[in-house]
Amino acid sequence: MGSGETAQLLTILVSGVVGLVVGSFLNVVAYRLPRKMSIVEPPSHCPSCGTRLGLIDLVPVASWLWIRGRCRHCHAHVSPRYPLVELSTGLLCAAAAGALGSFWPVLSVAGILVCALAASIVDTDGGTIPVVLAVVGALGSVSLLPIAVVLGHTDRLPWAGLGAALGFLGAFVGDRAAEPQRWTRLTLLTCLAWTAGWLWPGGGAFVAAWIVVATAATGLGTAKRAPFVILAAGSVLAVLASALISRP
Repeated sequence: MGSGETAQLLTILVSGVVGLVVGSFLNVVAYRLPRKMSIVEPPSHCPSCGTRLGLIDLVPVASWLWIRGRCRHCHAHVSPRYPLVELSTGLLCAAAAGALGSFWPVLSVAGILVCALAASIVDTDGGTIPVVLAVVGALGSVSLLPIAVVLGHTDRLPWAGLGAALGFLGAFVGDRAAEPQRWTRLTLLTCLAWTAGWLWPGGGAFVAAWIVVATAATGLGTAKRAPFVILAAGSVLAVLASALISRP
């Protein structure tokens, strides 16, 4: 195994582990922010008995398996959703690292994908997607600008801009979410389209097309808007596919 392959494998492993930890934090964010609760206080605790959780309870995925899905103190059932979110986030970050040809954009791209995942969880729960997710996603997108300069990929920027425009237009026309959801959803979908376009010229157009098609299939002509998880899932896959296509 060459040094390049070793570095790539290490990047994937580190990204996956970091993703597991971030996934644990996402569980807190998805539960507390829509309820306007602090994500710092009170510390993580069992929702049934209120006992503060220790380190042994907070190891991503492994803790849930170790305690067999029940609280160590009151033996209340702990939803399998927690390890599933952690595992999904870890796999998503590892997939981003594996799909990208360079480790430089991993943090930015993975950050945008994780924001889309978190928004999907909140939206599926029926909550209001926190604006902070759109802000973090936008910052991740903007950070790709200096990365493009460092890597000498400034030729990608017009395609990224076109992708963002197409993604925004597709989401604006097709995704008719009620306020205050709409602009948060629009921002996240635009960031995904920008990222896909940054990676591959056709990526942004693919995201826009997916948004229009998915919206038409799930919400067009009805009062019900398209579930964000469906729009985000296809857009995330488009970003990962664009990363693979653009690999040197």
